[in-house]
Amino acid sequence: MSPSRDDQVPRWRIEGSASIDVPAGGPVLPRRSSLWILVRSGSIGLGCGCAQLELEAGDAAYLHRARLHRITALTDARVDLADLRRVQAGGSDRPLVVRGFADRQSGVVSLLSQCPVTPQLRISRPGVADAYGDLLGSAMLSESPVAGLPRPDAVVRTVAALLEDSPHRPWTLAELAAAAHVGTTALVDRFRRETGLAPMQYLRRVRIERAMDELHRGDRPVAAIARDAGYGSAEAFVRAFRALTGSTPGRWRQSARGRTRMEAYPMTASPANTAPRAMVAAGPR
Repeated sequence: MSPSRDDQVPRWRIEGSASIDVPAGGPVLPRRSSLWILVRSGSIGLGCGCAQLELEAGDAAYLHRARLHRITALTDARVDLADLRRVQAGGSDRPLVVRGFADRQSGVVSLLSQCPVTPQLRISRPGVADAYGDLLGSAMLSESPVAGLPRPDAVVRTVAALLEDSPHRPWTLAELAAAAHVGTTALVDRFRRETGLAPMQYLRRVRIERAMDELHRGDRPVAAIARDAGYGSAEAFVRAFRALTGSTPGRWRQSARGRTRMEAYPMTASPANTAPRAMVAAGPR
């Protein structure tokens, strides 16, 4: 049986949204594998490797593999962010960039601004994440996205997909290089050029970010979360968590309670140091 027309239409979901301020030179660090961003004021640079595209006030972008794109404020900027992801296949996974999105889709932008997607909203309106996601995703697709933003390196995309699909696996650098059909040195060099991180640093970040999801939404024991994240012991997990966030899992869970997901998760880092250890919290205002 051939798929119906509806089955071929992309479907989207928003897990959370917020507005944040980013100082000039400061990066925005996605918390999921995909991200939607709208520049409210100022300007940001968006790209991978050596290529960069400048987005100005009113411009929007959707990044399917968001962690592979460097997002940096070129001036002091205010941006809207949404954890937008595609939940049903359809269309291309190329980055989407729409100039003047805020003017073209003022109603969608106003809705997200006045009624951001928070855990409380998702509980009281169970279908809101899907409805908001379909609205925003369809709006981006309908605006004839601008070409010009290159896809990340194919080798890096391949390895990133493996790490994001199975972060619990005990990956080694040699296994990842073999899967991408390159040497270990070439893999590290290409990964650093695209993301600023070595592959194993990227894996640690994916693992910890997923653990943060678990800590924020439930009361599972830290040891169980550590095991599911791919750590052989709770002690190793706590060390990795502290290195990335500056806090232990238990303290982070306590401080995150009562805040929205986007508030609880750091989205910007110090411009002086973009390594994971330098991440600092920045929530909606």
